[in-house]
Amino acid sequence: MKTFNSVKIPLTFLVIGVCWALFSNPIITFFYRHLAPTEQDSFRSLNDLVFVVIISYVLYVKIKRQQHKITKSEEEYRQLFESNPNPLWIYNGQMRFVKVNNAAVEKYQHTRRKFLKMNIDDIHYKIPDELLTEDLDDEMDKLRLAGIWQHVKASGETFMVSIVSYPVMFNNEPCHLVMATDITELIEKERKLEDAYQKIKTSNEVLLHIAWSNSHELRKPLCSILALIDLLKEANEQEREEFLRMLEISSTELDQVLMKNNEKVNEMDMVTVE
Repeated sequence: MKTFNSVKIPLTFLVIGVCWALFSNPIITFFYRHLAPTEQDSFRSLNDLVFVVIISYVLYVKIKRQQHKITKSEEEYRQLFESNPNPLWIYNGQMRFVKVNNAAVEKYQHTRRKFLKMNIDDIHYKIPDELLTEDLDDEMDKLRLAGIWQHVKASGETFMVSIVSYPVMFNNEPCHLVMATDITELIEKERKLEDAYQKIKTSNEVLLHIAWSNSHELRKPLCSILALIDLLKEANEQEREEFLRMLEISSTELDQVLMKNNEKVNEMDMVTVE
C-alpha cells in the first residue's frame, strides 16, 4: 500500500502526459485542418505550453500539500516528544545525547546544552562502562525493556528507573530513543510490603510457638499443680512436704514457660514497631 502511494502521483502524470502526447496533436490537426501548417504549429506550441503550465501548477499544489502534511506530522511528533511527562532522549552510536525532552531536563537537573555534551553513562550511578556498552549492544534492532537502572541527577541524588529503548533514525544516523520511568517510589512501596510481610511472618511464627508452648510446655506444669493441690487436701504431714516440694518445682517450670512466652511476645512487638 505504501509503495503504491509513493508511485501514484508520478504514475498519474505519466498516464496524463502519454494521453496528451498521443491525442492532442491529432485533435488539433482535425479541428484546425483548414488552417495553414504554420498556424497549426503555433497551436501545437501553445498546446504544449498549456500542458507544461497545468502540470507545473498541479505539481506545485501536490508538493505543497505533501510538505504541509510532513511539516504537520513532524510537529505532532515533536510535541509528543517534548510534552511527554516521562524523560525521553535520543542517543547515537557513540552513546552521546543528541536530543532530550523537557521532562529529562527537569528530572535530571541538567541544562539542555549540557545534556547534549554528555554521554549516557554520565547519568548512570557507578556502573562499569563495559557493562553498559554490552547492554546497549544487545538486541539493537527492536523495542526492548532494558531493565532497571540507578540514575543520578546533577545534584548527586540517585533514583531508580525502568528503561525502554527503541532504534530510530535521527539526523541521518542510527540512534536509539529511550524512555525512562522513575520507579523509586514503587520500589520503596515494594520494600515496605516485603518488610510488612516478613513482620507478619515472624509474628505468625511467634504465635505458633506460643500456641505450641501452651498446648505442650505450659500444660504439663499446670496439670501437675492442679493435681498436687487436690492431693494436698488429703495428705498427711510427711506427704504434704513432698507434695509442696513437687508443687514448687512445677510452679518454677510454669514460671519459666510464661517468661519464655513473654519474651517471644516482646520480640514480636519490637518487630511490629520497627
